[in-house]
Amino acid sequence: MTESGLLTALLEGAGAKKFRMMAARGLMPLPADEQLRLLFRLVLDPDTEVAAAADSSLRSWPEEDLAAQAGDRGCSPEVLSGLAERCGFLSVLEAIILNPSTPGNAVEKLALRVPATLQEAILLNRVRILEHPGILASLRRNPALSAGTRRLVSEIEAEFFGEKRKDYVVSGGTAPAIGTKPSAEPQVEQAPEDLSLEGLPQEPEAREAAVNERIARMSVRQKIQAARTGPREARAILVRDTNREVARSVLQSPRLTEPEVEAFTAMRSLSEEVLREIGNSREWTRSYTVVHNLVRNPRTPSTIALRLLPRLISKDLLLLSRDRGVTEGVRRTAAKALAQKGAGRPGG
Repeated sequence: MTESGLLTALLEGAGAKKFRMMAARGLMPLPADEQLRLLFRLVLDPDTEVAAAADSSLRSWPEEDLAAQAGDRGCSPEVLSGLAERCGFLSVLEAIILNPSTPGNAVEKLALRVPATLQEAILLNRVRILEHPGILASLRRNPALSAGTRRLVSEIEAEFFGEKRKDYVVSGGTAPAIGTKPSAEPQVEQAPEDLSLEGLPQEPEAREAAVNERIARMSVRQKIQAARTGPREARAILVRDTNREVARSVLQSPRLTEPEVEAFTAMRSLSEEVLREIGNSREWTRSYTVVHNLVRNPRTPSTIALRLLPRLISKDLLLLSRDRGVTEGVRRTAAKALAQKGAGRPGG
């Protein structure tokens, strides 16, 4: 976000105490992100009265408003870091963790104290972990570390920093050691062939077979590159790859569209990890179809399915409560949610 002239002047520390006090009380006409930036700056004001007013203003912000700011990719790093340090709302912490704009050092500090329900979310952003391996070390020091998270941390350490590390660095390069930061985002080689689909058969099945044949000859590094930069047909194949990093790289493609994600969530062959990452994404779960597919997909982790289930409309809840293709727990919860909707408002 670009700064307004008013914010710039206030951040530079100019102005009499009365103006700083107005800002500390949230009385300046600024957008939400700029107000938060200013408040996090003013809690450090040398004037204790100004600092106390800013602290009080921060504490008065509603949880839902803070969560909305923390989930916005345009939110400033200063605000995200400030919220990570001072906020205790779980919905806000989850939004901070899932926001790719959150600085790695802020997540590293969070990893020391987040409860078990948020620990796995920290591990979803592998690029951030490569840039800030200290996140893994912080998780290991978390006194509330769950057994499941400890297992995932060990797997990631083996995948990225163990014998397989050569798959994620440029030939001749070295993988970053735990506790160090690489100089740039991990690089991958270009795919061995152009995946622009020029010259491929027009018939869909033949075209998919041709793309599949090209992908089969790629290394892990090349598959990751194709997942991020290749065409739709390549993404549809690579999202089902047995290597979890290849499959997850599809979700990092800037070319990925909502209809593709909707199709992915209907796949019974998709890995639980990919379904979990989609289910934890505020961006993708804005789509009702994505939510519906995730809840109905038996491979979706139960924690994700049960969290999203109440968002379904009554008609779909009724069908779900009778669907023998889902777990008994999902059916019972659907029936309960349907009853609650019926009791809350006539007609669901």
